[in-house]
Amino acid sequence: MSTLSKALKQSELLNRLVLDRQTAEEVGRVSRLLLDSQAQSVVGLTCKSGWLGGKHKTFTWKQIEAIGEDSVLVRHEDDHTSTIPESVKFVIGSEVWTDAGKKVGQIQDFLFNVETGSVIKYMFSPSGLQGLMEGIYLLEPIMISSVGDKRVIVLEKAVQNPQKYAEGLSVKINQATEFIQNDYEQTKQDFELSLKARSQKAVDQVKNLAQTTTEKAEETISEVKTKFQKKKSPSSLEEDVFEDEI
Repeated sequence: MSTLSKALKQSELLNRLVLDRQTAEEVGRVSRLLLDSQAQSVVGLTCKSGWLGGKHKTFTWKQIEAIGEDSVLVRHEDDHTSTIPESVKFVIGSEVWTDAGKKVGQIQDFLFNVETGSVIKYMFSPSGLQGLMEGIYLLEPIMISSVGDKRVIVLEKAVQNPQKYAEGLSVKINQATEFIQNDYEQTKQDFELSLKARSQKAVDQVKNLAQTTTEKAEETISEVKTKFQKKKSPSSLEEDVFEDEI
């Protein structure tokens, strides 16, 4: 069985195209995986096709030739030697209870080996709003003691300090709040620096204008004084008197 990766979440396989290996024709799209709850292994899949996915076909694990990045290749068997075990359960959405009688959450997904079909980890979240806020936790298959149609029972120690797989809204909200706060502080600092720079620029412009005005005023005063001194100098007065005598 060829594959690009050894591990895959069942949710990543849903709605993936299913092709017939011999004819290359489209068979349908993956609608669910069939999980043997006793062997903790994927033993097949069901695909849907037709109008609104009304037609369903089931393929055993032996009929799955490849799980690729874009499609699943299957082959048809005429001898019907491959059968689906009676212990097949659909655990997604099942309630998680401990062997001490405590309800702790709900199965959301599972990670499996695409070469062997073996379940690597289950993923569960606390029920209701708590699960939405806290996130997703991992559960070892060996910690599941029994599986029913609606519930799974796990060992108490399995959920005492579970490993977290994905953060919930509480962490994301905190991260978003921190980002917004940091962005606000940075924007505030940038605005203050920009305002300060603009103010300093305006002050410099006023100083330059005042300096230029002062210099021009001084030049004008100097020119007036020069003209006045020339007009009232002794030589000019003597010339005026001489012209009057003549």
